[in-house]
Amino acid sequence: MTTRNIVVSSARGPHVEQLPVEIVERKGIGHPDSICDGIAERISVEYTRWCQENLGAPLHHNFDKVQLVAGETDVRYGHGQLIKPIRIQIAGRGTPVTPDGRMVPMDAIAIKAAKTHIRETLKYLDPDVHCVIDSYAGRGASELIHAVDQITSNDTSFGCAHWPRSGLERSVYETAQYINYDLLEQFPIGEDVKVMGARFGGQIVLTCAIPFIAPQVADAAAYIEAKKAVHQAVEAFAKDIDSRVARVDVNTADEDGTDNVYLTLTGTSAEQGDDGSVGRGNRVTGVITPFRAASLEAAAGKNPISHVGKLYNVLSLEAARDIVESVEEVKEAQVYILSQIGKPLDQPLIATATVHDQDDGEISETARAKVESILDKHLGDMVGLREKMAKMEVSLY
Repeated sequence: MTTRNIVVSSARGPHVEQLPVEIVERKGIGHPDSICDGIAERISVEYTRWCQENLGAPLHHNFDKVQLVAGETDVRYGHGQLIKPIRIQIAGRGTPVTPDGRMVPMDAIAIKAAKTHIRETLKYLDPDVHCVIDSYAGRGASELIHAVDQITSNDTSFGCAHWPRSGLERSVYETAQYINYDLLEQFPIGEDVKVMGARFGGQIVLTCAIPFIAPQVADAAAYIEAKKAVHQAVEAFAKDIDSRVARVDVNTADEDGTDNVYLTLTGTSAEQGDDGSVGRGNRVTGVITPFRAASLEAAAGKNPISHVGKLYNVLSLEAARDIVESVEEVKEAQVYILSQIGKPLDQPLIATATVHDQDDGEISETARAKVESILDKHLGDMVGLREKMAKMEVSLY
């Protein structure tokens, strides 16, 4: 059916829902690591767009080395003041000069993209007031630039992802999104949310960190009242996702009635005490899942033309989702794809899907052939995958 090296097999061992314990985490969009992921990816998108519009073709880059150094603030009830700004340092590699000698304004593109991401993502963080942003990106290695030009794999690496999310994964992901995008408009809270989920003994416990905006919280009593309302809203939402949610805890380090509570000026701990880096947060599945297979590659900021650390992780997720939605016999799929540097991207060394049958048995030959065909189809459409990334239609964190 295909010349690609594709292997499809039935999963061995218990499904994740059958394990006695499961742990899942999501870092919200305002977490320092997520801020770095978002900035890195926006730089990649804007750099690629500039190259397409001005040069007619994308150029090599990997802006996946963004570092955030926390600032310093003075926060207390009813008050917030910036003392030392957040420093965002953009590193990585690009192509500052084209082969025919034209200059590419790499640093200007990078800094503007970083500010745009912050403005569009964070309600209280102002990149011009609260941040100092510098770009130190340099020129990429000639052999990797060649890999982009030839559209071949620029690394020997692998990508992997699974679908669907487990009940705990859904609870963690959707609860974090609810806080970030719904509750933020109703309460004086920021985006630096973290939701840690644990399933054990047939129940789910969600531990949530939610920053409150100090200038909007008059005193300890107002904080307690606001936190109680947020707590109730989060718990009601989470219990609608999964009936096993037994408890939601919010800001467990708080000493209610004192100044030792989670107050911020900008809605993110990046303002004081918490640094960030690309790749230390959520995987392309949107969550951090120690009970699942995962790549340590930082997908955000890598070029969407040849970097398998981005392409194969996203392709694995897209293919796994397609397999579950298209093959009735399959209830879960885990996809792994391995490249060799310099080889065609659509011809990996190996692509494999490990699937759970609806009855946890062996999948039929008919289903196996369908799964193989879906993997083959996704590998054959690398152009379509790149276009999705260019339009920011794929979430990487």
